[in-house]
Amino acid sequence: MPYKKLAIPVLMISLPFIFFDVLLPLYTEELGYTTFQFTLLVSVFSLVQLIMRLVLGKVSDKYSRRSIFIASFLFFVAAYFTFAMADQLTFLLTARVLNGIANILLTLSVFGLIADANTNLAQQLGRFNSNRNFGGFIGVGLSFYILSNYELLQGWKVLFAACGAAALLAFLYALTLRQEEPKRMMNPQSVVLSTEKRKVWTVNVLFRLISSMIIVLLIPYLQDVFEADIEEIAITFLVPLLVSSFSGAYLGKLGDRMGYRKVVVISTVMSGITVAALLFSSRLSIFALFWTVFILSFSMLEFSLDAMFMKSISEHNIGDAYGKYSTGSNIGMIVGPALGGFLFDSFGHVVPYIAFVAGMTALIPFVLVALPKDPNATHQDNLIKPGHS
Repeated sequence: MPYKKLAIPVLMISLPFIFFDVLLPLYTEELGYTTFQFTLLVSVFSLVQLIMRLVLGKVSDKYSRRSIFIASFLFFVAAYFTFAMADQLTFLLTARVLNGIANILLTLSVFGLIADANTNLAQQLGRFNSNRNFGGFIGVGLSFYILSNYELLQGWKVLFAACGAAALLAFLYALTLRQEEPKRMMNPQSVVLSTEKRKVWTVNVLFRLISSMIIVLLIPYLQDVFEADIEEIAITFLVPLLVSSFSGAYLGKLGDRMGYRKVVVISTVMSGITVAALLFSSRLSIFALFWTVFILSFSMLEFSLDAMFMKSISEHNIGDAYGKYSTGSNIGMIVGPALGGFLFDSFGHVVPYIAFVAGMTALIPFVLVALPKDPNATHQDNLIKPGHS
């Protein structure tokens, strides 16, 4: 099934993609919960992602991509309506778990469909990312409209009821999509990653760890350095997301055309230089410009690295393989923010960014040595029977 057929339902279930991380701490505070209880919600989401990616990745190989895709929409519907009713921590935790499962199933099914096509992998991954960002921007507009007419507690309920309705429509739309797929094995063989794929996995973990150190610190950095208000923070945060919403497919296409390894190296260098320039930005407008360039280079690296890993994996094992790969991503994104926050609080707002530049500089020679020179050089992974991995 070509990914372009999936773009509309993906956009429709992505409405909370951007506003959720902004509203959740405000909503939990309004309900009277502590900062620790809020961070518990964040940790639960990360933990669910970490565990379920391995489990669902293997399970997803037993069923058609279409079935997994449709199942993800049912979980989105359940998650959004649970959020709409959630006025206690228990319901919020339940909704977070459902939302985590939904995101995993969506990613596994879409990545599987893209890998099955085996053409323009990075471009299609970029298009998927753009659709999610664009859906998130529509959600931002919807949230502004609703919250301008309701108090936060009531507005939250109305907002997520609207998101749930949109997800339900997306589910009904997805049911109309038809695709002939090869019959899946009921007991798919376990995938054993080749040496080259394990190197890509390692680069991805390091990249996620280093980059997540500073991405989560954007708002605290802006407040410390520029004493930015909410409007200035919103502009700095949203502009690069808006640009990437329309450029994802083009950024991915660069990897397909130039070679994934070359784009990963170029993006790593660009990211380090750009963040180093951020430290010398005396005005918020200059910072916003460099931050936008950083997000674009970050996206280029992400799409090409993901495509390099997916290349040549058997269609019967893409779920299992990608589950292992994305588990590495989660490990990096759990350790990175904690490390960045420690450096920020202990040594000042500049230190995490210096650590990022140093980390990306050290990553360059490792990337040059570890990643295959030719995008087609990655060997197809060895397969062994379940129970022998």
